[in-house]
Amino acid sequence: METIEHIVQHPAIRRHATPLLFQHGAWHGAWCWQLWMDYFASLGYEVHAISLPGHGKSSCNKGHINFYSLKDYVDTLAGEIKTISLAPVVVGHSMGGAVLQKYLETHSLPGAVLLATLPTIGMLPMTLRLLWRHPVPMLKGFLTFNLHQWVGSPGLARELFLNADTKVDVEAFYRQLVSETLLGIRFMWPYAGLNPVKTPVLVIAGERDAVFTVAEEQSTARKYQAECVVVKGQAHNLMLESAWQQVADTIDRWITHTLNLP
Repeated sequence: METIEHIVQHPAIRRHATPLLFQHGAWHGAWCWQLWMDYFASLGYEVHAISLPGHGKSSCNKGHINFYSLKDYVDTLAGEIKTISLAPVVVGHSMGGAVLQKYLETHSLPGAVLLATLPTIGMLPMTLRLLWRHPVPMLKGFLTFNLHQWVGSPGLARELFLNADTKVDVEAFYRQLVSETLLGIRFMWPYAGLNPVKTPVLVIAGERDAVFTVAEEQSTARKYQAECVVVKGQAHNLMLESAWQQVADTIDRWITHTLNLP
């Protein structure tokens, strides 16, 4: 049985009954949410962040990340949601947004935030763009069955995830990235999505996202009859960059004023 890193942060004074759960994307772990964990706890939310198997401090019982499938990731998210006393609003970033979409095909939640999410058309357009820009690490990743090659240097990691003028310590950020499963290649192809009638959705995109385009995020929002908020000047990792609080406040307003959740 996997040991899943599941971080819980309780507020000093709880002002919101509905908890939040943060699901990271490819190569990342629960560590990437610390700014938001602190901030949302200060707003009175109980907050949770998990690491998928082989990420962060979670175990890798299958021996290698490549043996994990999309279903394994979805099952992990489902299992951790069950441990939370009240159904949470879940924020899924990038590949984590795809995991969340697959989970919500058969489940419902009070709300779902797709943050710079893998779009419903799949990752083939993104892969072709990166192959054009960075053919050597992309091809090495495929040929060596090691997708860490796709983020294989601090410079490449910064270009994919962060702004050019980022204040994030890029070297420290890069050292925390792990490899990703090749079975995730299933994300290349379009897939059925969640039922927006059962779960209200908010899509948030970065204007300067080098991974997924604003047009792809807007198309995903249209599919789910959702609002798409585009954050000016921001890259893929919206929870780490200079506008992180602005993005967090957008989510807080959506939860409290649009959804009117307790």
